[in-house]
Amino acid sequence: MPRHTLTALALKARLAEAAKAAAETKKPQRIGDGDGLMLVVQPNGHASWVLRYSNLGKRTDHTVGRWPTVTLALARDKAEEARRSLAAGQDPAAKRVEERQARVSAASTDTLRAMFDEWMAKTKSEASEVYRGNIEAALKKDVFPKLGAKAPHTITRADIVEILRDVEERGAYEMVRRIRMWLRELFEFGIDDEKRPQLLASPIPMGTLRSFKTRKTRSFPAITEAAQVKDLMMALRSSQSWTVRAALLFSAYVWQRPTEIREAPWSEFDLDAARWVIPPERMKNREEHWVPLAPQVVALLRQHQGVVGSEGWVFPGRKYGKPISEGTLTGRLITAGYDKKHTPHGFRAMARTVLDEKLKVDTRFIEKQLSHEVDARLRGAYNRAEYWDDRVLMMQTWADWLDAQK
Repeated sequence: MPRHTLTALALKARLAEAAKAAAETKKPQRIGDGDGLMLVVQPNGHASWVLRYSNLGKRTDHTVGRWPTVTLALARDKAEEARRSLAAGQDPAAKRVEERQARVSAASTDTLRAMFDEWMAKTKSEASEVYRGNIEAALKKDVFPKLGAKAPHTITRADIVEILRDVEERGAYEMVRRIRMWLRELFEFGIDDEKRPQLLASPIPMGTLRSFKTRKTRSFPAITEAAQVKDLMMALRSSQSWTVRAALLFSAYVWQRPTEIREAPWSEFDLDAARWVIPPERMKNREEHWVPLAPQVVALLRQHQGVVGSEGWVFPGRKYGKPISEGTLTGRLITAGYDKKHTPHGFRAMARTVLDEKLKVDTRFIEKQLSHEVDARLRGAYNRAEYWDDRVLMMQTWADWLDAQK
C-alpha cells in the first residue's frame, strides 16, 4: 500500500507556501505525498499532480491531473491506477502519448459538419423539432456549402466573416446574428471536446458586429380604432382558404408574433388545459411563454384539427413540410383592402390599444401577454408574476369582444 504523507488540511497550508515560493524563485515547487506522487506548483500559480516512477532504468514524470479539478483523493486513485498499469508491463506515460496521438489523428479527419451533427445530438435534443430544423436549414444554406467539409481547427475568422457578409448582402440582417450565435455555440462545444485537441480557439467574431447592417426599426400598420375592428373581422371570416382564415382569426384572438404563430407545432398545445406553451428557443426574449386559450380559440383549433390533422404544423403551407408563410397572410389582408393599413403583426397593436383604451384592462396583463421586455432590475420579479388567472380572464374578455364585432 502507498505511504501517504498529506492530509487535506496540510495540503492547503503547504500549497499556499509553495505558490509563494514558486512566484518568488520563478521555479516549480513540489509537495510530496509519498511513493512518487507529488503536487507540482508552477510560478504562474497553476498546479498539477505528477507521479514519478522508474521503468527499465528510466525516470519518468507522469502527469495524472490538474489541481483543483483533480483532488488529493482522486490523484491517489489515478496514481494507483498508473502503478497497476506499470506492474502489468504497460508504461502509463507512453499510453497517454498514444491516446493523445489517436485523438489528434481523429481530429485531422474531423469536419465542421460532423461536429455540427454531434453538437445537435448532444445539446439540442431537448429543443423543439421546429427550432432544430431552423438551425440546420440556416447552416445548410449559408455555411456548409463552403465550410462543411473543412476541419474545424482550420476554419479562420476570415472564413466566418465572408459567410456573414454573404448573408448580409441579401438583406437577411437578423439571420446574420442568428448564424453567428449558432456558430459560436458550435465552436464552444468543439473546444470543450477532448476529441478535438487541435481546436484551441473559436474563429467566430465577438462583440456587437458594428460593421454589419441591422434591420431598421419600423412600426407595423395596424387597425387600432375599435370602431374599425368590425370590418376587419368580417373580412377575416370571409376568407375562402380554410388555413388562411384559421391562421388570421387565431392571430386576432391570441396576438402573438407572426413567426411564433406560423411556426407553431401541435405539440405546443394542450387544448384540454386551454394553454399554448411556446418554448424559449422560439421566443424573441428566449423565455418560455404561456398563452391562455379562450373557449372560442379552443373550439377553432379543434375544428381546424379536423381539417389539417393534429400532427406537425398547426398552419401548414402549400409547400410540403413548410408552415404557412407570412406573405400568404399579408396577401390575404391586402386582397381584403388592408394594404398598408394592417399586417399580421398589427394584431398585437390592435389588441394592445383596444384592451387598454376601450376595455380598460390592466396594462401589466397586456404587456405580459405580449411577452415584452421590462427593466432588467425588475426582470426576476416580473417573470415570477405570471398573472395567469388575470390573463385567462383578459383573453376571455378579448375573445368575447371580438366575437361581438359582427
